[in-house]
Amino acid sequence: MAGPLTVEDLLLFALPTEVALAPDGRRLIVTVLSQDADEDKRFSHLWLIDLASADPAPRQLTFGKQRDRQPAWSPDGTRVAFASDRDQGSQVWLLPMEGGEARKVTAMRRGASQPRWSPDGASLLFTAEVREGENPLQDESQDMKKSERAEATRLRHITRLQYRWDGGDILEGRGHLWLVSPDDAAAAPRQLTTGDFDHEDAAWSPDCAHIAFTSDRAGNRDANRTNAVYALALTSGEVERVSDGDSLTARPAWSPDGRLLAWYDMRDEPGTSISNTRVLVAVRTDGGWSPPRDLLGERDMSVAESIASDLVPMTRGGPTWDASGEHVWFPVIARGTVNLWRASLAGEAPVPVTEGDQQIGSFALAPDGRHLYTITLTAQRAPELAQLCLDSFPVTEPERWITDLNPWLRERAIVTPREFTYSAPDGWQMQGWVLLPLDASAPESAGMRWPVILQIHGGPHGHYGPSFYALMQNFAAAGYAVVYINPRGSYGYGETFARACDRDWGGADYRDVMAGLDAALARFPLDPDRLAVTGTSYGGYMTSWIVGHETRFKAAVTINSVSNLISSFGTSDVDAVFGLPEQGGDPWQRRDFYLERSPITYMPAVTTPTRVIGAERDWRCPIEQSEQVFTALKYLGRVETDFVRVPGTSHGINTGTPHQRVAQRRAILEWIERFVPPGPR
Repeated sequence: MAGPLTVEDLLLFALPTEVALAPDGRRLIVTVLSQDADEDKRFSHLWLIDLASADPAPRQLTFGKQRDRQPAWSPDGTRVAFASDRDQGSQVWLLPMEGGEARKVTAMRRGASQPRWSPDGASLLFTAEVREGENPLQDESQDMKKSERAEATRLRHITRLQYRWDGGDILEGRGHLWLVSPDDAAAAPRQLTTGDFDHEDAAWSPDCAHIAFTSDRAGNRDANRTNAVYALALTSGEVERVSDGDSLTARPAWSPDGRLLAWYDMRDEPGTSISNTRVLVAVRTDGGWSPPRDLLGERDMSVAESIASDLVPMTRGGPTWDASGEHVWFPVIARGTVNLWRASLAGEAPVPVTEGDQQIGSFALAPDGRHLYTITLTAQRAPELAQLCLDSFPVTEPERWITDLNPWLRERAIVTPREFTYSAPDGWQMQGWVLLPLDASAPESAGMRWPVILQIHGGPHGHYGPSFYALMQNFAAAGYAVVYINPRGSYGYGETFARACDRDWGGADYRDVMAGLDAALARFPLDPDRLAVTGTSYGGYMTSWIVGHETRFKAAVTINSVSNLISSFGTSDVDAVFGLPEQGGDPWQRRDFYLERSPITYMPAVTTPTRVIGAERDWRCPIEQSEQVFTALKYLGRVETDFVRVPGTSHGINTGTPHQRVAQRRAILEWIERFVPPGPR
């Protein structure tokens, strides 16, 4: 009999994060993230799959206590370039596929990543940071320990508005593009780009003459939300702008004949927080580049910005051309799911390639167009690699699951979410899900009601869906029903819906959440007298807001939250730029509004026992936001409260060591169990 999924099971997961298909389409490399409980670290390695085999069991290619990632096949399929932190930070390495040890091909002072082979196999492109007045290459004669001590204690001189990014370090240099020979170990790398700009998402043209990339070269580049697609001519060094610079662009990809570029494009509309992400295509002409064409037309749909998973960051697949150059493939988010679509350059309507309650991350299209390889997450299955047959669209089931990285999961009872829809107070239609406890279907549970945990997603432009969430399964296994919804502001319901919480945090979005809880209480065997609430980031904001406005919750856990919009403007890595349209202006323009919509304002009204959890290196919602909630509740002394600080971790759900992540989940459950005992009654 299958047992419950416990919090400690988090240490067992092995998870695929990205795929790279060999040029001949017969082999595939998948990056697998694993956890070492003894070392209390996470490592990632490259695994090889022989797709021609009837039983393509993955074979591990790289080993060791490091993170290997970003695999890239050489054009002839004999070597794989990848980034690895196995020696002196992240560098680019080469692995011969006929056997032998990997060889380091870069030695950059601040690391190297994102390797890209030239189509002729003669060069490797990579990205590395360059700082003014500093040699970007490693100095082999330097005393590393002395250098590390100096780095840790030196003063930092900041001139940018956005000078740090969560999960990273202080932003002092710029990411530039470099070339290195994969065959000449003595050859020094050559810097291709210059200037006080960052460069990302590099892509070679098929004729090796140009490199496309994204970069923000505007005068206010550290205080805006845009960048542009550029093309660098290798012979002349000339850089030509392809897009207009009024959008946030990503992942440029050349057509097979090199005449066109496709990329993702989110328009920056003044006064709005977010737009649909489109697929644009421009044609290279003798006079430059044509105005781009939107392959989605006027349809209110969007390319997926993120994959909803609490296990691993799943890489979003970039726009992918088929061999004919007539179609572009891309992921679309809709109503809590992420499926693949195909758009035609001939002007035909985009069509869904896959369909179902799933989240699809990284994917690869076979050269013959007959198969698709996807990292897929479903309600019953953690992320695995699937093979899809493309004889007809839409594909609703994989032809086969290629990986089985978590066979132990078959020994756990996994609850399938139940979808429900409801009307918000203003009539807007909303979507949500309920996970009932494992024992809810037992005959002895007939007529019984279950305690409820209301789980709120981050963002506010994140999303939930009918997919596998380990934490929610932990809740269900512990004897709780879980209610989770996508209130207005969530991505995947059209542009108007996603923008509907602009200048209204704690308003209609809060009423959506409470109406969703009430709808679930009315339709499922849930106990309205035993309610708990929790969430992270914006979900933490909403948790703190709810306990300041509701008295019916018996327990709350607010995690990495926003509590004071005024102080967050000055301490968050994004609020002074990305936060402006969310709140309709800055705190000097809208001081009263900022205070009115800050949960800290309502702490005297809190009656719910509240645990506060904060990551000490969180720069998105800095820990001072959590400190304010705890200090206010402790000072006021009206409810039980405590503060759990997580050292060394940043904002994301997947930061921290494996045991830290387990301990954090225990801390959530323990607090809720203390005030809302599990089980039916």
